[in-house]
Amino acid sequence: MLRIIILGGGFAGVKCAKSLRRLFSTEEAEIVIFNQENHLVFSPLLADAVGSSLNPFDVVVPLRDLLRGVWCRTEEVLRIDRTANQIEYESEDGSTQCLPFDHLVIACGNVSDMNIVPGMADHAFALKTVGDAIALRSHVMERMERAEVCPNAERRRWYLSFIIVGGGYSGVEVAGEINDLVRGSARLFRNFKAEDAQVILVHSRDQILPEITPSLRAFAQKKMEATGVRLCLNARVAVASPEGVGFADGEFIRGGTIVCTIGSSMAPIVMRLDAEKAKGRLVTDPDMRLRGSGNVWAVGDCAAIINAQDGQPSPPTGQFAERQGTQCAANIFRIVQGEPSRPFSFKVLGQLCSIGGHSAVAEMMGLHLSGFLAWFVWRGVYLLKLPSWSRRFQVGFDWGWALLFPRDLAHLRTKLTDRVSHAHYQPGDFVFRQGDAPANFYVIESGEVEILRMTPGRSEEEVLAVLGPGAFFGEQALLSNQPRNASPRARTAVEVLVMGKNVFTQVSKALTPLRDALAQTLNRRSVDVWEHNPKAREFLKLTRVGDLMRPAPTPIILPATPLRDVARTFVEHAHEFLYVSSDGQGLDGVLTMTDLIRAHSAGLSGDAPASEFMVRNPLAITVDDNCATAEAMLLEHNLKWLPVVAGKNDKRIAGCLRMRRLIGHVLQSLK
Repeated sequence: MLRIIILGGGFAGVKCAKSLRRLFSTEEAEIVIFNQENHLVFSPLLADAVGSSLNPFDVVVPLRDLLRGVWCRTEEVLRIDRTANQIEYESEDGSTQCLPFDHLVIACGNVSDMNIVPGMADHAFALKTVGDAIALRSHVMERMERAEVCPNAERRRWYLSFIIVGGGYSGVEVAGEINDLVRGSARLFRNFKAEDAQVILVHSRDQILPEITPSLRAFAQKKMEATGVRLCLNARVAVASPEGVGFADGEFIRGGTIVCTIGSSMAPIVMRLDAEKAKGRLVTDPDMRLRGSGNVWAVGDCAAIINAQDGQPSPPTGQFAERQGTQCAANIFRIVQGEPSRPFSFKVLGQLCSIGGHSAVAEMMGLHLSGFLAWFVWRGVYLLKLPSWSRRFQVGFDWGWALLFPRDLAHLRTKLTDRVSHAHYQPGDFVFRQGDAPANFYVIESGEVEILRMTPGRSEEEVLAVLGPGAFFGEQALLSNQPRNASPRARTAVEVLVMGKNVFTQVSKALTPLRDALAQTLNRRSVDVWEHNPKAREFLKLTRVGDLMRPAPTPIILPATPLRDVARTFVEHAHEFLYVSSDGQGLDGVLTMTDLIRAHSAGLSGDAPASEFMVRNPLAITVDDNCATAEAMLLEHNLKWLPVVAGKNDKRIAGCLRMRRLIGHVLQSLK
């Protein structure tokens, strides 16, 4: 009996499995489909689930119900062995098992990858799975609830600002649905109106929906703007933060919600496969077999398949994926029957996109439709494309209900299990605010964070300390279960490790070194050196670092300077530390005698360059910072000196500041 394995339960994989089951009897072939989710996601309707015009569970169909006679499995496939004609997968007990095949169809699509933009993965919602849709739907409704009780008008507008990145089908549809949901539901709220809401669609080209004709693009743009959606065209997002998105030209758009519909990468199994790839997709022969293979096929978004109809690469759309799955199954059947396979050929039936406000744009069989008629056709087509009659009835009922009654605003506020994660913050972003309830513990992985506190009688916040890589904050409020007593703000671009409250409590109790480090830090931060000399503290605040700094130690070391020459420099010049710079101006790192000893202990040769053992991106103070901030940094990190640079974002070497000079200057001023 033949065994045909399909990897992936999307449109291409499901269509291929259904077609194979019709072509082969159960005695002739065993059809096996691997998909980590036990259902097919009808992705064109995910935006409707976000906008609450559809129940999220109506856009999924269980594979076992859909693929009768097909063995559906949810294990993760780890590796494809083309030489042995088998796959390796992780079984239910965690062990690696093998399953041989006669034919293999790779239909695993792509995976969402928001790391193309700094901070996007930390602060934006994706829209790839039904879980993404549910999370985004709940988040949008939570934002409306927070806006309802927020007394500050500016903060309320921030809650009601939704930024959608990407002007393709997914971005346009989710922008339209969120806009309809928020504006249509505003009449049910007391503290905000429909015009307070703002949906911003950011696209890198001069027109949205590049897949359709210019006239329909123009209609879609005009109609969306008429419903209140703001289009930000020819704009490429450079960074995402908790407060919004920034662009390369320095412009920043504030918004409490970011949805990212761009960015995808190869599925891990495809990435690991030793096969020819082009632009992140598997290269195939015209009949959809992997180039150079006789029994391994690739279909759907993961494959670069040339359409014989027009000689162009097939676009990653649902209608192409379904037709590829059907034709791939037919080609496998032909090969088994001893017949020649046929190249993939498909004439596009049309393009459909909902733009919100009961409007859509459509191209079908040479006809161009827009407005309500296109929206009606769009819903009818997708209703018929749903893979089961039960889902068609459910979706049709939900759509009809939404035409007559308000959208469902109920959402589940499930308490998520604490976890360890990562977050990115841009300069000026606050990690949390003074007075917030304690929730997380933070460890700085890269960058610098300044700790600010507002004290009674002052009009602006005071910088208490500047923390660098390896430092942590947020522990005091967690341990005392009191509101935050300071506001950490990113001084430079910052990456932090975030530990949930319960995880932090458990780890700090069990891990003695962490418990000791916390105790030492709490003791150090609770000490006020100038408690009995407030004039000294005030003097430090009024004194610039540039007024007390000394010239940088010379010579400045190049990153390529060998270890032996670094050691000779320390001996000849009797310095405590040396700066490392590739151009003699920017601070790349610092070297101390301790670093030199560690390099020798690690067995580095005398030819090892300084870049291998220097401290990279060291903590530094700027010439315009005040000496109170410098003193806090020195005490926090138990340092005797600090490099001084030109500015927060200007790492040109300016000099150095020693603790003994700072203290001596204060004592002299007290005489």
